[in-house]
Amino acid sequence: MILYPYPRALPRSDEIAVFVNGQALDVLQTGVAYFVSVSSSEELQVEIISNKKLGPLTISPQRLGVVAEVADNCARFQVKNDQLLHIVLEGVTLPLFFYANPEDSYDGKATYYFAAGQIHEVGELVLHDNESIYIEGGAVVRGSIRATDAAHIKIYGNGILDGSYFKDRPGYRTILLYRCSDIEIQGIIMIEPSCWMIMLAACSNVHVARIKQIGEIISSDGIDVVGSHDVLIEHCILRNNDDCIVLKGFNWTYPVTGETYHAVDDVYNILVRSCTIMTGRAGNALEIGHELTINEVRDVIFSDLDIVSVHGHGAPFGIHVGDRALVRNILFEHIRVEHYYDKLIDFRVIRSRFNIDEERGHIQDIVLKDIHVALSIYNPGYSISVIGGYDENHQVQGVTLEDVYLGGTKVTNSAQLDLFTREARGIVFR
Repeated sequence: MILYPYPRALPRSDEIAVFVNGQALDVLQTGVAYFVSVSSSEELQVEIISNKKLGPLTISPQRLGVVAEVADNCARFQVKNDQLLHIVLEGVTLPLFFYANPEDSYDGKATYYFAAGQIHEVGELVLHDNESIYIEGGAVVRGSIRATDAAHIKIYGNGILDGSYFKDRPGYRTILLYRCSDIEIQGIIMIEPSCWMIMLAACSNVHVARIKQIGEIISSDGIDVVGSHDVLIEHCILRNNDDCIVLKGFNWTYPVTGETYHAVDDVYNILVRSCTIMTGRAGNALEIGHELTINEVRDVIFSDLDIVSVHGHGAPFGIHVGDRALVRNILFEHIRVEHYYDKLIDFRVIRSRFNIDEERGHIQDIVLKDIHVALSIYNPGYSISVIGGYDENHQVQGVTLEDVYLGGTKVTNSAQLDLFTREARGIVFR
């Protein structure tokens, strides 16, 4: 078992302590959550001790069946060595993220190596062809990572990438890769962004795995796939205060420098699987849009996901075509929704302040299959779904809901969803 020695300067919790197999972990703190991280080759015995009496724990993803025994101010449970958990402790101010990592060792190949126990103030770090960054567990890298026209690049390790270095630069992306290919981003913890956390602009052949994000500010998108294709995102745990995983295509100009990133290629061959997702006050858990000044978004699969929460006005399932694009052949499958409030499904062709094209787009052939949605007392009478086109020439056509369950009841008609439709054809329940 590896316990990471974090620098003393990092904020820590003063209301809970966490022990794994009898050893104390550093309980680090952001403005919206506590988090701990450990690596092991074996199952972990976890003990959480609070300075106040604890109530029940809610451990997500709930499908894993991790149950805690709680007595007075102590909770105990077991965790496998690869589980990434979100834990709400009744009586504790902030939730706790528990990051259990399979035992790993440095491969000795990184171009840039950042050692544990230190805060590394790097500013803007630029990668070129065949270069890599390794952030060791227990290390904190304050800054950002950039690459343009680079191939075979890698960002990995179990350490922390802290975006607060650029907290005074609105709109600044923590990781921004532009026209890059053959990319790996694996393992790192990302905190304190000033805007989007990962932006893949006009990239291809990308693998993002086991990324842990805690985004606090509005516009802290998690992973933005912008004009990119052949992307695999898997086994991540994302807590964002805007869209968590979002597909777009547009030209973006950074207002501070005037630099423009041209990312108006079609978005296709995207697979998102086995992730745990939480959205705060703004944004959607899974989103396509709004900015879509491209021809198509197609052949996208969201599979085996746990949507723990969508607390604000967003939706677990969002498609917002605000420009001219055709969004087609999108599959949402094997997804569990533990909490949502405002909208469950929000598929629309629209015109909004984010959009540029005068021409509106289309939505076609969307499937939601094997979806299980929990209900709370706050849903009936308040939560709705929306499927709507812009006009008779820009419609939503072909939405299939197959084995969709709401509060344990199979959905067989639009009334069960409080579904509002406009310029929409071919909505089928199976």
